[in-house]
Amino acid sequence: MSLLGIDVGTTGCKAVVFDAAGRPLTQARREYTLANPREGFWELDPEQVWQQVLAAIRETTATAGAGVTALAVSALGEAVLPVDRDGLPLAGGAISADLRAAAEIDLLRARLGAAAIYAITGQPATAYYSLPKVMWWRRNTPDIYARTHKFVCFGDYVLMRLGLEPTIDATMAARTLAYDINRGAWSETMIEAAGIDPAKLPAVVAGGSSIGRLGRRGAALTGLPADVEVVAGGFDQACAALAAGVVTEGTGFYGLGTTEALALAMRHPNPALSKLNVAVIPHAVPGILLAMTGSQTGGRLLRWCRDELCADERLAAAARNVDAYDLMLAGLTPEPGPLMVLPHFAGSGSLDGDADALGAILGLSFDARRADIVKAVLEGVTYEQALSLARLGAEGVSPTRFAVVGGGARSDLWMQIKADIIGRPLARQQIFDASCLGAALLAGIATGVYASPQAAVDAVERPVSLFEPDERRHALHKRRLAAYGTLHAGLAEVNAALRATAVN
Repeated sequence: MSLLGIDVGTTGCKAVVFDAAGRPLTQARREYTLANPREGFWELDPEQVWQQVLAAIRETTATAGAGVTALAVSALGEAVLPVDRDGLPLAGGAISADLRAAAEIDLLRARLGAAAIYAITGQPATAYYSLPKVMWWRRNTPDIYARTHKFVCFGDYVLMRLGLEPTIDATMAARTLAYDINRGAWSETMIEAAGIDPAKLPAVVAGGSSIGRLGRRGAALTGLPADVEVVAGGFDQACAALAAGVVTEGTGFYGLGTTEALALAMRHPNPALSKLNVAVIPHAVPGILLAMTGSQTGGRLLRWCRDELCADERLAAAARNVDAYDLMLAGLTPEPGPLMVLPHFAGSGSLDGDADALGAILGLSFDARRADIVKAVLEGVTYEQALSLARLGAEGVSPTRFAVVGGGARSDLWMQIKADIIGRPLARQQIFDASCLGAALLAGIATGVYASPQAAVDAVERPVSLFEPDERRHALHKRRLAAYGTLHAGLAEVNAALRATAVN
């Protein structure tokens, strides 16, 4: 018996087969590219994503497919695409960083008010979400809108391509801005205000519920047995939270992936969270909510450094068959560097909710080296989360236990920098494919491998490495964090001028 967890991310996908103790038996990864067809537009090519997901699944099933009894898919939130009745894409998939729907979110705010939108959906009213993008297609490409059978997120798209009916789980539905977290259903108020046909949205199901068998078509495509149970997965951060053991009130996690996220489990909404732009979604665990804040960058910004600044390291890594990131970080220390990066390369994320914010590199001089920029990225991404934690703490919201998971946690250097900046011990769980594991656990819960979410968490072997903050370095970073907190507002006028005068 084994379980397959699939994660469809912003820049790549993973397929991992786990045993009942959460140990990976075999795994495969594939990357794909983000397209930037117009200013403010950021898309994934759905066909490329599908082919890469399928290739990853096939690689894993070549060695461990026969024993797989159930699968589930975790996926990036907010990203949405229109598909026809056969599940084939009609346009590129717009990710959260895609800002095409600025006018549409303004229209929603004007019709309902930001406070009412938050009260219904638990989400701040920004253009990052799926619903305003669906409005954009309806208003700007009515031919595509008319031909659309369903607007789906990427996890649901993958399952449709495998032959399943279109569905969406509650954790992902909550990331569309069309879901009522109080009623646990699509919001008639939001959908009516958006002018969207509700029939074009998939049916909402509970995360961790069975949605069918893989069948002959899916089996032929993947190499898996036709009787594999297909289970509703979820929003990648909710899946990662489950993998990290965040299933009871007061526990939290810090997810280090393509983007970064902080999540705190609670049983009841906290009214103070609305003024902090903190999103609240239903967890995959019944009766638990996740309060979430995060950024639009993380590993994605480090990848930008790799691709745009570190060609030498990429060539050397290819020649030596090693990871380019290891070469980029070689020789760096946890000591604070000479530069500061404001990581708003795709807007400010949830902290300030400013989709128009721009990034910056400060402190440049002729003494600056490429390695200084890389270190400043590691620090700047963490300053963003440290500021979120500080603001949450001021409202009395703080986790009792704080687990760190995700691919970015592989780096001891980055973990130490994060502990120094945040100023608290960080417990890194040796779970680097947390979203895949969370999806696999949901598959196991649905098929009786685990009696409950808590039983699934208890079954997972999770070696932990503890990173203690260095008090001297924390004091230095604390001074820097105070300055960092002024940058977003301080650069607003400069950013507005840049956007208004740039000629591409």
